[in-house]
Amino acid sequence: MSRVIGRTLRIVAATPGIAVCAWTKVLAGETLSLPWEKVALVVPECCWWFECQSSSRSEECRRPNNNHYRPQDHDEISTAFVRSVHDDGRARLTRIWVPSGGITPAVGAVDDAASRLVRAGFVRQAHSGFFHLLPLGLRVQEKLERLIDEHMRKLGASKVSLSTFSSPQLWKKSGRYKKDNPDFFQLPDRKGATFLLSPTHEEEITALVSGIVKSYKQLPVLLYQISRKYRDEPRPRQGLLRTREFLMKDLYTFDADERKSFDTYQKVRKAYDNFFSELRIPILVARADSGDIGGHLNHEYHIATASGEDTIISCTSCNFAYNEELTPTTIQSPKLERSAEDLGPYRTWFGISKDRSHLVKAILPRLPSPREHVEKELQVNTSMIRSRYPDLDLSIERPLHTFLDYWMAEQPSESDPDSHAPSLPRLTVISDYRVSEEFIRRRGVDDPNNTSSAALSEIIGPRWLKDTTALDLARPRNGSECSNCGERSLKVQQAVELGHTFNLGQRYSKPMNATFTYNPNEQSDAKGLENMSPSRAGRHYFSMGCHGIGISRMIAAVADALADERGLIWPRAMAPYEVVILATEEHTAVAEKIWDMLTEQQKGLAAVDAVLDDREKSFGWKLKDADLLGFPVVIVLGSTFGNSELCEVLVRRPGTREKVSMTNLRNYITSRLAKV
Repeated sequence: MSRVIGRTLRIVAATPGIAVCAWTKVLAGETLSLPWEKVALVVPECCWWFECQSSSRSEECRRPNNNHYRPQDHDEISTAFVRSVHDDGRARLTRIWVPSGGITPAVGAVDDAASRLVRAGFVRQAHSGFFHLLPLGLRVQEKLERLIDEHMRKLGASKVSLSTFSSPQLWKKSGRYKKDNPDFFQLPDRKGATFLLSPTHEEEITALVSGIVKSYKQLPVLLYQISRKYRDEPRPRQGLLRTREFLMKDLYTFDADERKSFDTYQKVRKAYDNFFSELRIPILVARADSGDIGGHLNHEYHIATASGEDTIISCTSCNFAYNEELTPTTIQSPKLERSAEDLGPYRTWFGISKDRSHLVKAILPRLPSPREHVEKELQVNTSMIRSRYPDLDLSIERPLHTFLDYWMAEQPSESDPDSHAPSLPRLTVISDYRVSEEFIRRRGVDDPNNTSSAALSEIIGPRWLKDTTALDLARPRNGSECSNCGERSLKVQQAVELGHTFNLGQRYSKPMNATFTYNPNEQSDAKGLENMSPSRAGRHYFSMGCHGIGISRMIAAVADALADERGLIWPRAMAPYEVVILATEEHTAVAEKIWDMLTEQQKGLAAVDAVLDDREKSFGWKLKDADLLGFPVVIVLGSTFGNSELCEVLVRRPGTREKVSMTNLRNYITSRLAKV
């Protein structure tokens, strides 16, 4: 006999393939005999699951490995600590740790993707720039990994797992290692040798392949991995978007020559197109700057979102797109002619070199010409200027004052004629094509509106140069002229980079002496290899490519781009579950029947990844939580279901709500999921 306090107690006894549930409902203080022996007769060798607090055996009850504990007489069990545990094979939210809700955004705080992922129970921050993935977040990540694996296999790539540690010696060979590079996590071992936590693996994969692949007959080689990378980000922000530890897919390709490498590059781009198409998220593919990775051909894959740190300029007429960092002068520039009219007023912009010896002054009109019918003030295209003067330090907030202060302090004093003055200061004036030659001649150094003009003239004197190239120094804006087709159809969007493809050429194989042997006298199908440039007799450098997808940042970017005021909205391919089923207590059996129907693989219909929300929460709370968690489809069996036997089906994107009969439910759900 056991004394039970509370309202409802569920005890589950089971062996593999058999489950018996004993339900007991009592009032506080009642004493009730529970049919332990009767249950034991049905399932003699049973295991008991408890999450309870017993006066005499509380620690024993809660210990996971004590499955054979049987309640004793006079045990006092408080049902406030009892959680029903189902083991019927159905996916249930009570079987998963989902710590959603309970976190309210602070007043005035921005409810961005990072905060939504935390409130929905997908992630938690461990340290600055480091995050833990919780069960739902891990399901999203694993689905992305499986989808990537599928498309990489179709491409013919083999999966590897490279070491997280790398050697500075390899990075020195490629020319990318700097001892004081703040981006590296560097750590010594007990013998004093230094290792790096790899932010990327170009050096390691080049060393690996060059040590194994010796002949052109072994090419091409396509290897990819999904691994954690580390970069000592100076200012981690926006949750998973800018972290110090992140998960990436990296594909590395090795070909015999540039032509074959280009063919492989196009196949990879096709695979990327297929991957992002299957995700059903809006992607911008843009030309971009290769940065530190290197190479002469590359493309970025972006998703447009207001919190993005990249600016993508695209043409709605010809679909040409590029990252603002890749300036029009490096793509294709329209023929610009210097203006002869005075379009004032003008604005000036200053930039200073890292060694403080060079000052760049840019002049452009404040407003576009009247024919452009744009009233918004022009902004300076610093990417354009930096492409012409790469040594500029754009982090300096007041470059003109920094330049003046530096050179006034560095002037040789009359009392110390032997003092060594640094190299002479230089000033370069560049101007927008809308600025007239006459204005540049009169205002190269002198500027009556600038109180520092006199000091600048005194330091520079006649030593200033004019960059005569006609440039468009204004940042592109909506409605600007496209440099590719000439139409005034440019669109400027903030975006987050999700993937990047690089055709590296010999950027790494040459400095690391990664070669293979080619014998033109051998019979082979290596057509085209006769045009390769040999590094030495019979040996040739690999032509390489590297292609990345940021998996962890994709989770945050998609969450940010697709979310609405109610919560997250996941595309089907990424959703932790495709369908969630909510039912009031009286319709629990029907909900289970729906789950069985959806998850059964039928002829012509794939199984649906569905879950039952059987948590002990109010029905209204579950509805709000389903919106917050972002399930693509929500099936609701509410109070009206018993009368109509119609399920209410909510599709989060595009936000439809329809009543569907049980007989049509499977086909309806399948058709809606195919569009999200």
